[in-house]
Amino acid sequence: MIKFKLDRLLFEKGNMKIPKLQEMSGVNKNTLYAIYKGSITRVDVSVIDRICSALNVQPGDLMEYVKEESADAAQVQSYPFLG
Repeated sequence: MIKFKLDRLLFEKGNMKIPKLQEMSGVNKNTLYAIYKGSITRVDVSVIDRICSALNVQPGDLMEYVKEESADAAQVQSYPFLG
């Protein structure tokens, strides 16, 4: 799954707030809050472009791929005596 690291980036940019990023990027504040909270499921490439441009970062600085564990693997880790 793709996870956004907007919270970390804003902190690194002097604890920048969403309204300031909205002003700089022109991205809707609700979209920015959803990205910040990790609740967004689809993002247009133009939004990623505007955020990256405003923060002077690369897309890889904004997002990361996190491998999801299968349910079986998660269960074995939760109950190591079963594995």
